[in-house]
Amino acid sequence: MINFYNITDRQNQEYYEAIEVYKAGTPDELQLKTEVIDEKMDSGNAVIIMAKQNIMPAFMALLWKLEGTDFMVNEIISVIPSFKDVPFGKMYFDVLKHSEYYKNNHIIFEAEDPEFGNKTDRTERVNYLLTHGFQWIKGVKTIVPHPTGDSHENTLLMLLTQDRFIEFSQEDIKKLLIKLYKDLYHTEEEAYILKEILAHLPEEIEITGKYES
Repeated sequence: MINFYNITDRQNQEYYEAIEVYKAGTPDELQLKTEVIDEKMDSGNAVIIMAKQNIMPAFMALLWKLEGTDFMVNEIISVIPSFKDVPFGKMYFDVLKHSEYYKNNHIIFEAEDPEFGNKTDRTERVNYLLTHGFQWIKGVKTIVPHPTGDSHENTLLMLLTQDRFIEFSQEDIKKLLIKLYKDLYHTEEEAYILKEILAHLPEEIEITGKYES
């Protein structure tokens, strides 16, 4: 049996189990320090969704609320390697789509950009998100710095929302990215990396359910 748990503070055993899942399922160079996650939880803007198979913690995800906006960002997804064959992704998306987080927010995922790295694998992952109700914010390319600061990941913005007719202006996306980079990556608007991202935003923002390279 698989059960999902909402964790909104550090005052319970499930939080520490979720941290162990994160450490076991995330490469060392991509891990946030435990104290950073502690701070996120203490801020009141983060929630962890954890899954156990029977009594074994196996999956965790962390959502971050962009305060003052209608957006949450799925910052972390981690699965213990021995549970990789369990379809936690599908189950998590189903849980998410029945949650208050989804009802009250648009949820952002940063997916690896197929134009960098293994194009076939990354395209499959983007299409996997699309099959589960996500939409692609076309032409908006972002860069996620790794926690060590030594490297980065080129990413696309994927959107999970109840509003099938949602529209964004270029200014809307600009404000979203400025807030996202400040909250998640401690990067100010004047930083070179963010200025470059904002300078290459398309004039017309298209939301689509189909990925094209």
